[in-house]
Amino acid sequence: MNQSGEQRKTKLIRSTIEAIEGNDYLLTQILVRLPLKDVKTFKRVSKRWRSLISAPYFRHCHTTIKRRTSCLFLNPPINSPHRELNFFYLDQKTASFCPKILDLRRSHISQSCNGLMLIQSKDDTFIYNPTTGHKKPLSSPFPSFDESRFAYYYSLAFDPLRFLGYKLICIYHREYSKEDGYRTMIYSSESGAFWKHCGSSFSAPVNMHFARGVYFKDSVYWIDRESKTTLRFDLNEELVKDDMPPLPQQHHRDDAAGYGYRCVLAPACGYMNLVGFDSKYRISICRLKEDDYSSRWVLMHSVDLRRCINLRTVYQIIILRNYFNLGYACSILHLIEDDEDEMALLLQIPNKVIALRLKDNTCEDVLDFTRIKENFLHHCSPGFKGWYRAFGFIESLACV
Repeated sequence: MNQSGEQRKTKLIRSTIEAIEGNDYLLTQILVRLPLKDVKTFKRVSKRWRSLISAPYFRHCHTTIKRRTSCLFLNPPINSPHRELNFFYLDQKTASFCPKILDLRRSHISQSCNGLMLIQSKDDTFIYNPTTGHKKPLSSPFPSFDESRFAYYYSLAFDPLRFLGYKLICIYHREYSKEDGYRTMIYSSESGAFWKHCGSSFSAPVNMHFARGVYFKDSVYWIDRESKTTLRFDLNEELVKDDMPPLPQQHHRDDAAGYGYRCVLAPACGYMNLVGFDSKYRISICRLKEDDYSSRWVLMHSVDLRRCINLRTVYQIIILRNYFNLGYACSILHLIEDDEDEMALLLQIPNKVIALRLKDNTCEDVLDFTRIKENFLHHCSPGFKGWYRAFGFIESLACV
């Protein structure tokens, strides 16, 4: 009786496998959910599997699967003699695929967005996919003879769950005058290689950081911490809007850390979040809550770094106190999703990157700079010579 039951079970499993193996759609939906390292291995199973995985439809399905950030990229530190691009996994146990490293001797990462990156240098701008290693130079929105007359800033929007291809927003004004206001142009990879003007001219605070755009749900956001202003470009209506609530007051006290970015916009857990210093020792995390009638920033967490950072030696305690006194004890690198509805702060402290889990204020070392070549260490201090931002990496087969 037991043997008969086992035989029926084996027969059912075999028939299920045959049904899936014979159905291209079901097989594709399973394969796109696997790590790319395994997918590359499965290419060797048969010619049919190789053809299936290499097809544009497979690439499209792969980009529409929601994935979490698996590792982070860091621009080379300021004034560092080592100009290689650095990256590290958030969890070495889940490291499944090594992104292709780009030579950044003359370039830097401006933005990462759902698997694609915006790379800029003095002379060139291009879209880069770290998974495939493909990159595409972007044509200038200005005629070559007229380009030097303008100051301009690019932002990237790529969201396969909401629209096809990627979009670039260019905010510009005349080089020596902002009296005429800012203007906007947009480029879409789906519509071709031409930029088009959109919306009317608009004014913005002097310190609006258009070079640090952040994409979230059909909009690109910019902030000015001095005037507590947030602007956003609505991709559906193709115009800049000033309809955001003021930034929370606690992110702008005079005793806040004097180096690095004091506040950072960071989408996580389905919301736009704002991370910033309240003082030299305290970081607060606010969430943008929206309803049909209004939007507001709501305080979610307030963290005292002196109580959270796990210092293992007297030497580390002395070093950190010295950094606190100078005003740049740590840099806020990123806000990541820890669990389904939980977040973790990535912070750079002297010689380390740590993950601070906001659920219970526990810390974990993510990257230890003491294991990197010695002549690199003096560029690993937070704030002044270290990193101010990290750029999330998500496996993606999207075309550029």
